[in-house]
Amino acid sequence: MKRLSVVAISLFSLIALSGVARADVPAKQEGRVWYDQNLTLAFTPQWSFTVMPGMRFEYARSREDVAGVQFLEFFIGPNFTYKLGNLTLKGSLWYYYMGYPTRGRQALVAPDYTALGCTARPYTALGAPDPTNCLSTYSFSHNLEIIPAVEYRLGRWSFYDRIIFHNTFYADTYNADIVPTKTSTLNLDVGSQRAGWGTVLREMLQARYAVNDRLGILLADEVFFGIAEDSDTSKIPNGAGYKPAGYWKDGFRQNRVYAGIDFKVTPALTVTPMYMLEVDASPTSSSDVSDVSHNLFIIATYVAKMYEDKK
Repeated sequence: MKRLSVVAISLFSLIALSGVARADVPAKQEGRVWYDQNLTLAFTPQWSFTVMPGMRFEYARSREDVAGVQFLEFFIGPNFTYKLGNLTLKGSLWYYYMGYPTRGRQALVAPDYTALGCTARPYTALGAPDPTNCLSTYSFSHNLEIIPAVEYRLGRWSFYDRIIFHNTFYADTYNADIVPTKTSTLNLDVGSQRAGWGTVLREMLQARYAVNDRLGILLADEVFFGIAEDSDTSKIPNGAGYKPAGYWKDGFRQNRVYAGIDFKVTPALTVTPMYMLEVDASPTSSSDVSDVSHNLFIIATYVAKMYEDKK
């Protein structure tokens, strides 16, 4: 068992280091706190329903202005669980709302993300745009999550593999019509850009060691790959159709490494504080890392059991 533990820890350490190694200097650095509140209603041993709001707050940034409340999210949907000895299979189908509050601030903007500009249309000062005084705005997207997962328990160890097919079907970050020019025949209105279909595949591998019945130690790595580009926004020149708050380009897009614990406060309530290192590729290039964020990621999970166990 000791030999198996060493192998498992070494494997996940290598995966984690590979995510860090992708960070190209000088990528931006951010400090954030991310909180998710998971409420799951278990109707039977197999069927359950999850509601999970969340929020991310940014308190530090190496370049640009600090974002403050930077991200809002909301999951809702059913789950199916099937247990067979030490093996557990799970499938979920969730609607996912993603909201991006933007205080009027300067940020790196498209198409090349190397120059500062307003994240929203600038205020007008004395008849001319004022790039230092930006309008506040808010953008959001609607998404469908298809989530198969498998877990295998071996003594105090458990190994978990979760895949998320993250499907975006509406993103309101696109707000300008594209009309034909001398060099392009592209003609896209705002509605065509916002409504579409783009898919990102996320896979997370996790190892967990149960210290006792209430405390566990976990280490995980999660990679994000674009696998289906939206047909309309992918045609926009200079990569301007690929936006973090909208549709993503194919290829490697992000890597997250998690390290933390889970603690069962009560039989129904579990709190999971983790350090999460998030490495983002640029919107248009899988080899160019643009952001490295350091997150205190906290998940509070409450499972309300709505049935009685058979005697």
